[in-house]
Amino acid sequence: MTKVVPPPDPTNLSRAGAGLPQALVIGAPKAGTTTLCATLMRHPGIWMYPRKETHFFNDHYDTRGLEWYRGLFADAPPGALVMEGTPDYAMSHCVDKTMARIAAHIPQARLIFMVRDPVDRIESHYVQMVSNHRTIVPLQKALKRWPEIIGSSDYPALMATVHRYFPPEQVLVLFLDDYIVDRTAVHRRVLTFLELEDATQDVLDAMAAQPALHRRKDQAMDRPLLSWLRQSRNFDRINMALPRFVVRGGKRLLRRKIDVASTLAPQDRARLTAQFAASWAKFQNDFRH
Repeated sequence: MTKVVPPPDPTNLSRAGAGLPQALVIGAPKAGTTTLCATLMRHPGIWMYPRKETHFFNDHYDTRGLEWYRGLFADAPPGALVMEGTPDYAMSHCVDKTMARIAAHIPQARLIFMVRDPVDRIESHYVQMVSNHRTIVPLQKALKRWPEIIGSSDYPALMATVHRYFPPEQVLVLFLDDYIVDRTAVHRRVLTFLELEDATQDVLDAMAAQPALHRRKDQAMDRPLLSWLRQSRNFDRINMALPRFVVRGGKRLLRRKIDVASTLAPQDRARLTAQFAASWAKFQNDFRH
């Protein structure tokens, strides 16, 4: 049963929002959000949660509480725009719940929703779900077991839900193919949306130089020990405190590469392409500028 989140207390909004992010990258999964978040870290006016995904509003809301979430941003310097990115917030099976929770605690938040071709996204999302669940499931069976893989490509439905809680002026839609063609132009749009002063060309060049991250061929899944360690409340803090070479070495030991066929059969691709053709065309018409 979904927990009903009460509206924020207007007499205590300053406390509710104090120390919380002012902007969030909410989705969509496998649409370039990891690279975008890593890029935004390079801007001197932004403090992005270093681990990117907190999963607070979807997974940890009831178990860890708002003060745990607030503590994740304790190292943000005064005056910085504080951000986090959890693309699972816009997954179809939980988007209503997560948007209600974000609106209850950070009603003025600015949200960034990044999308890509819906069928290509489905293929990449499948590999991520295999990684997250640490179980090899053939693609066709996975689409039935995890219907949110397909549902999370229904961008008009997802955006309609987001707009029930946040007005359009607080939501920016980005397209991965635009980002691939001209990163600097997209970065300028993001900075304008976030009401940050335009960066110098040196900063924009550094942002544009951020390499692509989380490529499908590099996906891996946690071995049982790492999966167990991730359940610790202090895992993220410890992980961030460790030297990067230790983290990289630990991943090599505690994760294993995913070797699955991740390409849709021609008939399945044709079916899904037809299924999303009208909604994808409408979404691009409504939100591509």
